[in-house]
Amino acid sequence: MSTLVSRLFGAFVLSAVACKTATTTSTTPPGEVAKASPEALREVILAASDLPPTHGALPDDPLAVSVHRLANGLTVYISTDRQKPRFDAWIAVRAGSRSDPANSTGLAHYLEHMLFKGTDELGTLDHAAEAPHLARIEQLYRDLRATTDADKRKQLFAELDAENQKVAATAIPNEFDRVYAELGIFGVNAFTSFDQTVYIVDVPSNRFDVWADVEAERFTDPVFRLFFTEMEAVYEEKNLSLDNPWVRTYYATTRNLFPRHPYGTQTTIGEIEHLKVPAYQDMVDYFERWYVPNNMAVVLAGDIDAETALPKLEQTLGKLETKSLEPLDPGSLKPIEARVQTDVIAEGEQEVVLAWQTSAADHADEPALTVMDWLMDNSTSGLLNVELELSQKVPSASAGGTFLQAAGWFTVRAQLRDGQTHEQVEALLLGVVEKLKRGEFTPEDVAAIVLNQDIADKRARESNDFRARKMTDAFIQRRSWKHMVARDHKIRAVTRDDVIRVANTYLGKNYSAVHRRAGKPEVAKIDKPTLTPVELHPERHSAFAEAALKRPAKQLDPEWLVEGTHYARAELPGGPLVAVKNGRNDLFSLTYRFERGHQRERMLCHALDVVEQSGAGELSAEALKKKLFALGTAVHFSCDAHESAITVEGVDANMEQSLALVDRWLREVKIDPVVLRGIADNVISTRRDAMEDPDELAGALADYAIHGKDSEYLQAPTNAQIAAARPEALAKLARDFLDHQHKTLYFGPRAAPEAAKAVALGKNHRKLPLRPPVAYRKVAKPTLYFTHRDVAKSTIAVALPSRALAREQRPAARLLSEYLGGGMNTLLFQEMREARGLVYYAWGVLFAGSRPSDAWALRGGLGTQSDKTSEALKVFFELLGRPLDAVRLGSTRAAIEQEYRSSRVDPRASAWMVHAWDELGEKSDPRPWVWQTIGAMTQEQLQGFAASFAAVPPIVGLVGNRERVDLEGLKKIADVVEVAPAALFSYGSFPKAQTGAVAAR
Repeated sequence: MSTLVSRLFGAFVLSAVACKTATTTSTTPPGEVAKASPEALREVILAASDLPPTHGALPDDPLAVSVHRLANGLTVYISTDRQKPRFDAWIAVRAGSRSDPANSTGLAHYLEHMLFKGTDELGTLDHAAEAPHLARIEQLYRDLRATTDADKRKQLFAELDAENQKVAATAIPNEFDRVYAELGIFGVNAFTSFDQTVYIVDVPSNRFDVWADVEAERFTDPVFRLFFTEMEAVYEEKNLSLDNPWVRTYYATTRNLFPRHPYGTQTTIGEIEHLKVPAYQDMVDYFERWYVPNNMAVVLAGDIDAETALPKLEQTLGKLETKSLEPLDPGSLKPIEARVQTDVIAEGEQEVVLAWQTSAADHADEPALTVMDWLMDNSTSGLLNVELELSQKVPSASAGGTFLQAAGWFTVRAQLRDGQTHEQVEALLLGVVEKLKRGEFTPEDVAAIVLNQDIADKRARESNDFRARKMTDAFIQRRSWKHMVARDHKIRAVTRDDVIRVANTYLGKNYSAVHRRAGKPEVAKIDKPTLTPVELHPERHSAFAEAALKRPAKQLDPEWLVEGTHYARAELPGGPLVAVKNGRNDLFSLTYRFERGHQRERMLCHALDVVEQSGAGELSAEALKKKLFALGTAVHFSCDAHESAITVEGVDANMEQSLALVDRWLREVKIDPVVLRGIADNVISTRRDAMEDPDELAGALADYAIHGKDSEYLQAPTNAQIAAARPEALAKLARDFLDHQHKTLYFGPRAAPEAAKAVALGKNHRKLPLRPPVAYRKVAKPTLYFTHRDVAKSTIAVALPSRALAREQRPAARLLSEYLGGGMNTLLFQEMREARGLVYYAWGVLFAGSRPSDAWALRGGLGTQSDKTSEALKVFFELLGRPLDAVRLGSTRAAIEQEYRSSRVDPRASAWMVHAWDELGEKSDPRPWVWQTIGAMTQEQLQGFAASFAAVPPIVGLVGNRERVDLEGLKKIADVVEVAPAALFSYGSFPKAQTGAVAAR
């Protein structure tokens, strides 16, 4: 699968209605429709809406999904799971960027943003007062779209800003998010793609009724207030995409494959020329056209059932008005006739991405195409993994399949290393595709994929998110749930011949080739109008919000983790074991964690990387990978400056065999000198690319600014050390790896005593000292470290450090973190994005250290347009120093209260949670104490704690464009220290031969 590379009484009644609809409307003459009753007319509309059949849970469905229909045509999917007292609630609309008018792209996406702004009752104190200003704003946007005169546009923007302020006089920005947070409804978000717009939340089971009321209000009477401010956030998101070469490569691929269809001609965020003149009325029309119940579905996954949900949904969202659906322009999905190439210029790595048009999601070939994807890339033993990665022909390669409602495509990609041309790498990829088409794989390879698909599905079914996503896919892609269940059986029946057939059917000479080439891209710029900040007034509440928050509900009781009930401890020869029982399925997960990284043993991480690409004893690397894959076992090595780990996951029945193979892998690792040389070349090539990539630089600069010489990026081995590494020395590091003290974290179906007998690894374990405490750079005055890149956005990291503080301060750290940056309803996000349109994202969290000896720091981050950098930083620091607001603090406390009451620690995460408490020296679950302390903490106490950080000289890391970030303005905020990329990494010089290769690019 691709590494790249997308929530019973009524059941019977509604199912009968649906069946009646299909029968009666087929005999209604078209001329009689106008004379029909409203009920009969609705039957006609629903019959034309391509809605899925309704039914109870199917007998062979492990998700036990039931499908229902409200009287107005709204489809309801329900999959019940009682693991925790919460459920995922998704509302899906069959309309995305594919439905945007060709001359007004981006509509679906910015409508998604606007549906968080409230209604005529939510998000405002007085809708009647704002209504004339909203009408004026609609007219001003029409006028704006009708003129290209620069002076006239400037005047119109000024009027829009003034009218926006008049709307803000009675508005309550982000009241939607605030209400949900205080009710304990989390994960409030949405996403838009080609075929869909989906609104998602995670709801406590005692808040179903109020959630349904709020959502009905949202989709019945939305008001698109503060549109002028929100467009700034859309501009920010567009700039993020302009700077992201992966996004540009993706859209280049879809343009090549679908030159006459919206899948290729329209981007989800929208084209710059359309965003400059946003079509307000088109957005309103889009809502009226597509946001109708017979084009929408409610998807519920978790602690909810049909008997509870359907009556309330009929009373609320069931009141939405059924409307006829206009047909979409179908475009042309005729496949391209020959190879089409596009070049994408970007800093960082170079790559080749090839793609072929395949089938829609509901096509009979989709299961075989999915198995084909696994055969090409399963991250272990796929054709690309073996032919290109294990052989070190390229640094990385992957494949992925995409299936949309009307079409799909299959992608293969590979990264270039120094000295390679795009043509050479394209030829390598095509060579692997030809092996696939010739059938150079075995039936055993296909059988292993079936096993691994079963494992992946078992794991995924533990998640409400997976259940919700799969049900949403069924609705958007117009697949019946019976088809979804049958498809899961069909994928297990795919044969080798099926894969060979689809490979030869679809992977021809008519494909897209995108070559990502090294260079400085031309950075587009959206000219933005002057925006006056909106006053937020957190003390305001609409009558609707107050009623929702006062709605009585049965209080949920929190659940704390208790040793002996939720987890158990044991002692292994190598160190402590924390074991958690898996009561859902037969899967296990084991992690062996060592207090040992490349700061203590410089070449350790490189040695583990080499092990991952090597064989053991008489087993070649390919044979070893295939053996693990055939067992359904995944092995992951991780390593950084201070710690390393091995994680082994799979089926319980194969656990002993898997662990024996891992032990042998390390003890008998066989490192081929030629392969080692290739690994070194690829590592060095990838490092060179990383030093040019803006996102990689942002991470390295943040660590350098905050930690100075202790930055993790300065602890890695040099290029010379990588090049000089010898097989014998690396093999010794591997052989000795398990023979050090470590902690073992187990999740699986065995009880702790039985697990302890089977999971111990290593011998004569050497004692390891603890890592040194985390320390932060000390500065006497505000200091900003700057690295230049030609980008449209600025990426900013901030730290206000402190010494290690006492345990008693940890509840204050939790409360302050939630107040500042816990979500969309919090101070930084609201003030910086919602009120001012300054950033796309803003966060702030109190890092309290994972051990008592670690220093603390208030950390934050911003993503903003280059020309707003100075202003954004000024506002960020002003907000940190602002006195705490009592109303906002009360909302924060309410959100934390509901989180503790309704959340449950996922059993898979429980061992890690216990490990984190062990690190802090906690003898048991500390959350009851944190919760009680937060409840008793006064505003004055928290204010004093916050003030101690606000008074610290801040440290800032900034990657941005020197020509556009206003360095002179930044110098008024902090001392500016420019840092070259080479100073951020420990790599040292690069080999001359590779330098020459780069120069020739």
